[in-house]
Amino acid sequence: MKIVYCTCNVSVLESLQELLNRLEVKNFQIIDRVLANNKLGDNRFDTAVWPGYNVAVFVQCHSNELAQELMSAIKEFNINAFNHNELIMALTWTADDFCID
Repeated sequence: MKIVYCTCNVSVLESLQELLNRLEVKNFQIIDRVLANNKLGDNRFDTAVWPGYNVAVFVQCHSNELAQELMSAIKEFNINAFNHNELIMALTWTADDFCID
């Protein structure tokens, strides 16, 4: 099992959720209002100087193949992003156990 951690501007959340629905991902959690210092795009600290904020999405993928498919879809999304502020940052790691199954 793989965990995919995503973070993006709140304006991109709906697109990310559509991507998860298209891939029939059933296990994910959304953490709202994440403040971020971004490598690409504007920082988001929800202040007058750095307005806006990110969201974080934790996805539990039941197979390595699904995680790879999700990462590929995110990479494609990023290629087509209008600007750096619309990029989705994502990374994966292996989960040793999952107690809901």
